[in-house]
Amino acid sequence: MTDPLPYISPMNDDRPPSRAATGMDEASSLIDAAFRLERAVTRIGNTRLRPWNMTLSSYTALRILAGQPQLSLAQLSRRCYARPQTMTRIVTQLENRGFVARGAHPESERALSLKVTEAGLAALEQMGAEVLKISDTLNATLGLEDIVAADRNLRRAALVVENELREMKRPDEG
Repeated sequence: MTDPLPYISPMNDDRPPSRAATGMDEASSLIDAAFRLERAVTRIGNTRLRPWNMTLSSYTALRILAGQPQLSLAQLSRRCYARPQTMTRIVTQLENRGFVARGAHPESERALSLKVTEAGLAALEQMGAEVLKISDTLNATLGLEDIVAADRNLRRAALVVENELREMKRPDEG
């Protein structure tokens, strides 16, 4: 294994300390680290999926549909944390490639149901081996206990922040 890359603080931008931003607390550092990890995972995922002309977002949508068939576009959009317009574009591309088929939704006359095709399942299996190398890297670096604790804490923090956002959007009750 090669030496790990050093963590580069967002506060270290090679400017003299008097011009550098100050006041980053531990929570701000965590937010920075989470954002940095998300960006790194997206970049390496997109790079590893390039031979299939796919993005990590498209792969994720396909993987979710394979595990939960009969989702509507709105349901898939929520599970992928994507805007409906973005998910429409992704699903259209997957459909054009023969990876996804639309059909009648079993629970709603108005909604369409999405399903991964045999070609989509085959492509997913091929891509999965490459994409899951990211998990192998994290498992080797952090270990199971640290990953489980980080997952639990980040999900709890996300719920708190999401609830705060919902509260901000509610009109004042008079």
